[in-house]
Amino acid sequence: MQDTMIIKQSLDKLLTENDTIFIVPHDRPDMDALGSAIGMALICKKNKKKCYIVINDEFDKIEAATRKVIDEVKGNFDIINLEEASGLINDKSLMIAVDVNKTYLISTEELLNKFSNVFVLDHHKTDDKTIKTKYLFADEKLSSTCEEVSRLLFSYNVKLNKDYATYLLAGIILDTNKLSKNVSEDTYAVAAKLVGKGADATIANNMYLEDFEHDRAIQRLVDNTIFPTYIYAVACDKDCSNQFYSIEDIAKASDYLLKYQVNATFAIARIDEETISISARSKGIIDVSKIMALFGGGGNVHSAAARVKGMSLSEVKDRLNYILIPTNILTEESQMKLTLKNN
Repeated sequence: MQDTMIIKQSLDKLLTENDTIFIVPHDRPDMDALGSAIGMALICKKNKKKCYIVINDEFDKIEAATRKVIDEVKGNFDIINLEEASGLINDKSLMIAVDVNKTYLISTEELLNKFSNVFVLDHHKTDDKTIKTKYLFADEKLSSTCEEVSRLLFSYNVKLNKDYATYLLAGIILDTNKLSKNVSEDTYAVAAKLVGKGADATIANNMYLEDFEHDRAIQRLVDNTIFPTYIYAVACDKDCSNQFYSIEDIAKASDYLLKYQVNATFAIARIDEETISISARSKGIIDVSKIMALFGGGGNVHSAAARVKGMSLSEVKDRLNYILIPTNILTEESQMKLTLKNN
């Protein structure tokens, strides 16, 4: 686990050296990304720095929970798009990337060379597409980026109101599937402290209530689930369905399947005419980030994704099933335990 005070020391240095801060979540931010961005903006404000949150997506393509929060906070924070950001960067500008470390997942990729320093705080695996910076803090053992941002807020003694504490708790709830995966004692301690500062767990959970249309989309995928072995489940839309899904609904279908007695789940569907999205989830025995890396994606042990072009849904599913050979998909820790047991 990363040391919050070491992260804080690096952030202190960068905030001292720069006067304009651009906080960048991943494209189509979810509540872990947005909650983290809001938390970092509060830290910047505490340090009397001008800061902007950069979101460059079409508003109606952002998931409902995130859209609602953006509407609630836009009067308190400067939320700008890529074009606006490009005209505001100067030689004392710092970029802070939250809940993302890949260049191709941020709207400011083309502006990276304009920043003297980039600070990255994330909980996904790094690879050759990771932003090149000496201020990289990406710990895949973290439940969520909101968990670490919350600790930073506590260390800066930032006063959190009920709403901000709830947004941070919502980010943790989202990325842990309601505190059911990739959680540690520290995760529960942070969640409890947020509740102590006014976070409303009911409101945070209610952010993820489904409307009828999205629930039907998720269930359509779940209804097309196969269980090739007891180890994993694969939900894949049919080639002939002509349905497009949101990335969020595909991810929620994969989350939903974790309720069954399997170690990993995968959901596959089209998001547009050219692109298929794969969402992968794991209870920790299988490292789904390694599997998604074979499709050009990434993530961490518990949560990963990829986007594929030039293949049919059935071809993606067949390739995935071919890859999912038990001896190849176990985490290193699980392989070691299996080896010791067999010896």
